[in-house]
Amino acid sequence: MASPHEQLLLWDKKELDALGAREPADAIDVSFLHKSFCVAGLPLRAPRMPMKPWTRNDEHFALTVSPQSVMLPGGRMIDIGVPFGPKARLLAVWMATEVKDPNRAAGDRWLEIGKVTSWLRSIGIAPVTGRNGNLNAVKEQLVRLSFSHFTMIMKGPTVGAPPESDSHTLFKSDKLIDGGVFRDEDLQLYADGAHGQMAWPKGLLLTSKAYDRFSHHAIPVPTARLAMIAHSAMALDIFMFLCYRLPLLSPQEDELVTWRQLIAHFGNGEAPSKFKETFATSIRSALDAYPEARVDIVNEGLRMRYSDPADLKRAFVPGAKFPKPIPHWIEDPKMS
Repeated sequence: MASPHEQLLLWDKKELDALGAREPADAIDVSFLHKSFCVAGLPLRAPRMPMKPWTRNDEHFALTVSPQSVMLPGGRMIDIGVPFGPKARLLAVWMATEVKDPNRAAGDRWLEIGKVTSWLRSIGIAPVTGRNGNLNAVKEQLVRLSFSHFTMIMKGPTVGAPPESDSHTLFKSDKLIDGGVFRDEDLQLYADGAHGQMAWPKGLLLTSKAYDRFSHHAIPVPTARLAMIAHSAMALDIFMFLCYRLPLLSPQEDELVTWRQLIAHFGNGEAPSKFKETFATSIRSALDAYPEARVDIVNEGLRMRYSDPADLKRAFVPGAKFPKPIPHWIEDPKMS
């Protein structure tokens, strides 16, 4: 587990004492995720057409995740689909968390995969093997994340220009992983669907862009809260979105995120009524995992208010004793 006290710069010794921490600062229990993953979720489940680029968009942004077909030595082609589901999301969190470890040398882009199983245990993912075991699913998603290509296109006004001026379109395209080391037969086994026979890669090398983004643009989230929602892709998406967005609101403002906006960023293209019906439990789970969040479930969507990040910081400190927060969120009678 990373010990990112120096990276966070959230507390000094007096603040830790005030929070009631009974463990040293390097035991702060915190994970990270890059903010781009907080505003646009990966596929919730396996796409029906695994080798077709997967997309989501609204009027201001578009995300494309492209699968890859690559040739192995000997001439066999292997199809590697796009990452999906909760385990792909958790692996992205783990990658960012490793980068933010203050014990990591500056510029070190190499990820030792051997650490991932202990981190998975810390969030409640038991290392179950077997045909449908957790570790097999994690290995599959790790391969998908390693090979997939991500493209984000965003529209917005030109910085410093008057509102009536022309807008600009920002294009970003990257992979997460530059390279890695597998056993000789493991990609063949992946092509055969024999994920249980694969070993973990010895390591993966982040791209320079991914390393930079994880280093400088990742947000902290309490690891203990992830354990409450680790098996739900939608709950993870909503939780991460709130951790990113709520502290950015001013104390005087509130913001309505409509169901249509949530569908564009996190859904599967459902109608709003179907989205609410399908994911109501997951959204409530996300809010239960973040009871400090000042969010109301209303008929139009989620009404969000500024939530002091200091309230959430308490969840980073293991051993600290606090009253259990009372959830802020309420539900519009029309939603029940």
